[in-house]
Order: sequence, then structure tokens, then C-alpha cells
Amino acid sequence: MNRRCDVLVIGGGLAGMACALELPSSMKVILMSKIELPTGSTSLAQGGIAAPVGSDDSTELHLQDTIKAGGGMVDINAAREIISRGPDLIRKLAGWGIQLEGAGGGTGSMEGGHSRRRILHYLDRTGRWISEGLIGACRSRENIEIMEGAFAINLITASREELSLASGHGDRCLGAYVLVDGEVHTVLASETVIATGGAGKVYRYTSNDDWATGDGIAMAWRAGLTVRNMEFYQFHPTCLYHKDRRNFLITEALRGEGAMLLNLDGERFMDRFDPVRMELAPRDVVARAIDSEMKRLGHDHVVLDARALGRKALEERFPEVTEGVMSVGICPWEEPIPVVPAAHYCVGGVVAGIDGSTSMKGLRVIGEAASTGLHGANRLGSNSLLEAGVMGIEAARSTTGSIDPLPAGLSVRDWYFGRARPLSESVLIDHDWAAVRSTMWDYVGIIRTDRRLTRALRILDVISREVEEDYWSLLPQMDLLELRNLCDVAGIIVRSAILRRESRGLHYNLDCPETVPPGRDTLMTRN
Repeated sequence: MNRRCDVLVIGGGLAGMACALELPSSMKVILMSKIELPTGSTSLAQGGIAAPVGSDDSTELHLQDTIKAGGGMVDINAAREIISRGPDLIRKLAGWGIQLEGAGGGTGSMEGGHSRRRILHYLDRTGRWISEGLIGACRSRENIEIMEGAFAINLITASREELSLASGHGDRCLGAYVLVDGEVHTVLASETVIATGGAGKVYRYTSNDDWATGDGIAMAWRAGLTVRNMEFYQFHPTCLYHKDRRNFLITEALRGEGAMLLNLDGERFMDRFDPVRMELAPRDVVARAIDSEMKRLGHDHVVLDARALGRKALEERFPEVTEGVMSVGICPWEEPIPVVPAAHYCVGGVVAGIDGSTSMKGLRVIGEAASTGLHGANRLGSNSLLEAGVMGIEAARSTTGSIDPLPAGLSVRDWYFGRARPLSESVLIDHDWAAVRSTMWDYVGIIRTDRRLTRALRILDVISREVEEDYWSLLPQMDLLELRNLCDVAGIIVRSAILRRESRGLHYNLDCPETVPPGRDTLMTRN
């Protein structure tokens, strides 16, 4: 089936929906999500949006905090541009009916690495509040068609389908092949925007939902785009440690209000790792501290003690966390919360400008799938929603002024199934899924070594070859396509980590423990 639109937005988080809403009503927009909306890391975010709106704050103060957290790798110009647009993003959200606490000149909340209370939020349900507001606004727009249960398989490019449209300076994106209910649609678009989020499911333990399989990064990588600094994967220090809620996040804002980390002997330990900032140190420092303490004592988790906040504050200000931990029998004002680090945010991504522009004409990448240089080697908490929202708005504004319509008569080949057969043994996919995630967790986690990385690469190369054979011989189905994307992203992460011969930010290698100035990007393209 062949379909056309002006702008195809792949992904339904803050970045994708902000882009769709900011585009003019004269443009036909398809907003696509592989699962039912609202979804994405946006909907799971508990903390909020970092933005310098307070009377005691400024773009430069926020920028300095971002630079300090970024391990010498922050692109200062890109970071300043994104941060300076934070207040405009907050006003834009308000215009879409999404009001945040602290946005009107009041006091935001505090998170690790920040020097001001600039985290604008809605209780500890900020992401859900934003997502529900945005999807409601999108559904009310006649020019936005929402496709749910739609999985983008590959980008359609001029170099493969219509050479006359490939400019003298490079390739052009023409849209994407999209799987819907077992049928592959050919969706043509003058502008394609990847807003698919991160790849947390590449690790065994993650705060991300099951959808986070690196689809957009992998698609762009296969189409020849450059990815940057994928070795920097952020582990959130405090995910709930419980067999029934494996990806439930315990917001950093709890530590901002005084909750303390203790080992299982009841000892506070952050004074041995960052005696000044303690629990409010940047996430990479806190995650490594927890990991080291667990290994030192042979324990499988630590605890977060929020009892001093009291029942009233926990129920009124942190209802999401309180309800979540109480659902598994933990009363947070009477007992500490068991926590463990888990893969949380992909700091690297496809090289892109703050408007999502890439080296390929007709293709933009925004949000977590992109690498603008804002985060450097380590993301400062709540800068992610800031970046996602700003990039979505800027991508729409830039597209409006520069869109190059596809020729009216353009027709490209529909998906060809050939002799592909249905999958008869799902155990093959299940096993490879588990093997990739276990390999990444055991060998490419918070602390790495050369030997672990080399072994991981050998294992992943074998799995990737098997999965690629399945891709070409089996009928497309989502779990196989997701596994293929996970293999691509895992391989990029490991190869990037091997290339970085130092420890910096989120990448810590025991065989290269020193930081080697100046900070250099790891840039990779396919082959």
C-alpha cells in the first residue's frame, strides 16, 4: 500500500508530538507510533523539564551546570541555544494546556548536578501529564493523522529508489517502509522526522519500557548516517529493586528533597565518593558509587531512605513513587526503598542540529535518538525533556521554511516478500533477545574492561549474523525487527566503547582509568 504526506513523524513522545503540533495546519502530517499512545520515555518521566525561568536563574547558570556534568564533551554553542529556548518551550506547553509547577515564577524542584531549583514538574507525574496533554491536542488537529501499531522497518532513500532525487551533495530520504498488522505500507514523505527515543532494552535491567529498542538510531545507521558517542549510556542510579516492578523508576527528586542512599548494613556511603554533593552528585557518579558498594559488600541492591520526608510529603508531592512502591508492599515512610542502577538514557545518537537536521536531505532526527552535543559525556537530569521539546519545535519551524515537496508522480517499489516464510520457532528470537541483553549487561555496563568489551563484540557479531539471516528469510514481525535494531545498536555501543581509550563521563574502563584531554567525539558510520 502506497501512502503520501508532507511530514512523517516516527515516534509519539514529547519530541514527536511537539513537532507535529508546531507544523502548520496546511501540512498533512502522519504521526506514527508502534504502540498505542501515549507512550515513550516522556510518559514514564517522573522528574520534569529543566528550564531557567526562576528569578535567581539564567541561561548561563544552567549552561555551566550542564558543562560540569558533561565531562568536557558538551557542545557549548548547541547547549546554549537549547537552554535559552527553555522558557519558550514552557510557554508553548502552557499554550497547549500543559501547566507545570514552577513555570509561573515559582520554585521548581532540585535534582543532582543543578545549582538552582529549576526542574518544572507536575507532582512526580510530569511525563504522563505532558503526554496526555499533547496527545489530546494532536487528536484535535485535522491535519494530523495518527497511526498506532505502526512499526517503521527501514527508511526509503533516493539512492536506492530514485537516483534523480539524490542531490549532488548526498542522499535524500523519501519516507519509510512501515509494518501495520502484517502488511508493509510504503509511506512517502517530503520530510521524515525520527523521534523514536532510546534503546534501554539493549540492557537486561532498564527503566525504559519494552518499546525502547533503538529503532530510529538503527534505521538511520543502516541508511548511512553518522552516529556519535554511543558508548555514553546513562544508568539511572535508583530503579526499584523488585521482581514484580523491574523498570519502575524512583525519581531523583526524592534525593533532591533529602532522601539518603544506604547500603544494606544501614551505612550512608556517598561521602566516600563525592563528600560535597553526596546524593546530589551527577548520575554517573552516583550510579558508579552504588555499583561499587554492591560489589564491595556482595549485595544485589542498596536502599533509598526517604522516611524523613514523612507520609504527608510523600503522598502529596510524590504520589507516583508512593503508589508504585506500595503496590509491591513497601511503605516508604516506614522502611527504605530497595534500589539498583538500570540503563536509562542514550546520551549518544544520530548527529543532528538542534532543529534535527542531518547530513541526509529530507531527514531529521530529534529527541533521545539524536546527538546535538547538549549532554556531552553525561546527561544532566531533566535536560532530556528540555532537549526533546525544543528540538521538536525547532524541527517544525525549520521544516516549514525549507520543505521540498516530492514530485507528484513519484512512485517507489513496494515491499517485496519474495520467498520469506513465517517464523516457526519463536524460541530462536527469544533466546537471541535474552543473549544480547545479558551480554550487554554483564560486559558493557556501568564499569567496563577491555577483555569484557572484546568478548561482548565476538558474541554480538555471531548473534547479529544469525538475526540478519532471519530478517532476509522470514516474514517481518515486530519482535524480529526490534531484535535486529537491538543488535545494530549494541554493536555500535561496543565498538564505540572499544575506540575510547580513556574513562570519561558515563564510560568507565578499568584498563583506561584516566581521562585524556581534550575531549574527542567517537563518530561511526556503517562499514
